[in-house]
Amino acid sequence: MLKCKEVTEQASDYIDHNLSWRQRLSVVVHLFICHYCRRFIRHLRITRNFGQRRPSPVANDDEVASVMEKIKKS
Repeated sequence: MLKCKEVTEQASDYIDHNLSWRQRLSVVVHLFICHYCRRFIRHLRITRNFGQRRPSPVANDDEVASVMEKIKKS
């Protein structure tokens, strides 16, 4: 059976369905037993979904030029 550390290391791959069926089964068994890791996975999903729903910020040319000037000065 997996330990909590191993589950947290594989959490992103588990959420993205990038684990083999055997690895996925090991994570599921652990999650059935460990409510701390279930909470961790739930929070990771919430964070990922929030980040996917937010649009990427777009800067106009003036903002980019201003930032570049500040970089050059420092």
